[in-house]
Amino acid sequence: MIKVWFPASGSPGAMTRVGAALAAGGVLTLALAGCAGQVSRTGSAQPLTSVAAPVSDPQPSSAPTIHPKWRTCADEPTMQPQDGGNDAVPLAHFAGTFHPVAALLCREDTQRRTDGGTDAIAVEDRADDVAALIAALSLPDEPPPSLEPPTGDVPPEAGLICAADGYFTPRMVLLDGQGRWVRPRLPRDSCDKPRAEAAAALGELRWTRVSTRVLGEVESAGAAASGCDQVHTDMVWFTGVHPPGRQGDLAALADDAASVRLCVYRVLASGRDSEKPQGDFVSGRVLPPGRWAAVKRAVATSGKAAACTTPANRFARLETPRGDIYVELDGCRRLVAQGALAADGTSGDTIWQASTDLPALLTGP
Repeated sequence: MIKVWFPASGSPGAMTRVGAALAAGGVLTLALAGCAGQVSRTGSAQPLTSVAAPVSDPQPSSAPTIHPKWRTCADEPTMQPQDGGNDAVPLAHFAGTFHPVAALLCREDTQRRTDGGTDAIAVEDRADDVAALIAALSLPDEPPPSLEPPTGDVPPEAGLICAADGYFTPRMVLLDGQGRWVRPRLPRDSCDKPRAEAAAALGELRWTRVSTRVLGEVESAGAAASGCDQVHTDMVWFTGVHPPGRQGDLAALADDAASVRLCVYRVLASGRDSEKPQGDFVSGRVLPPGRWAAVKRAVATSGKAAACTTPANRFARLETPRGDIYVELDGCRRLVAQGALAADGTSGDTIWQASTDLPALLTGP
């Protein structure tokens, strides 16, 4: 994946509470086709063995529109996060009728609060020194690569092979001196990607914050202070739905004096019937001296997991130096922990019935 970052403040983060992935840092992303869902990791796009046919832009049914006076990102439906840039028009279509003096960018980011928590925010940024950007946006599209293999004296690189990847168009508009606006399309290279000149011009813009709007909470102050994730999967229920192929013994647990973090979650009602329920942070702390030793003994005396179909309302995650342990605090009251090494050298999670005193050890003072 190739990323061209706009200069921006704030740090990227997963927008778990508001149910959307954040496009942190105002980024123009070239994302591998077919890779959707999770926030992606940075990597190199590998060339394919065949030529990717360019994707044509939908032709406007009438002359491009110069919109009336700009209001805000929040007030313009085409500037919302789910927008795919289908209304963007090549800047050349406005030549002679529209003269840009500034650019506005609508994007999402995260922002740390004074209490230590983090919010998802929608921001509007403005750049006024746009001469280089306008010049780059005015460039024509490059012709697509030839489908014919190079022959004769034509160098091998002439038979360009394009990676089958796409990109997300930045939610950007251009303003003229009257406050009117247009949505420009980025000129494409021969592989139907943004031309390097346009990407470079975008990266060099100096953005000034116009407005910031809080969308929702990503991480609570309590989760941040405890070191626990704000949202976590109920791995006991998930393992019960997809049990391990081999139910081995428990692996050796951490020493009695080990530092162990306890995170407690409440299962979200919206996902309680799913095979992978998500839990929202309730409380978290490092176990007091001596508590882990007692918890360890209770885990070690677990028995064979009983058949059960009652989802938990709460579960705990124990972060130990020898792997995480998950415990249902109600419902079936099972636990999932690392299994012992098998004869073939492999290991995996194993599911057990928790001892009756384990939930109390994890919820007591």
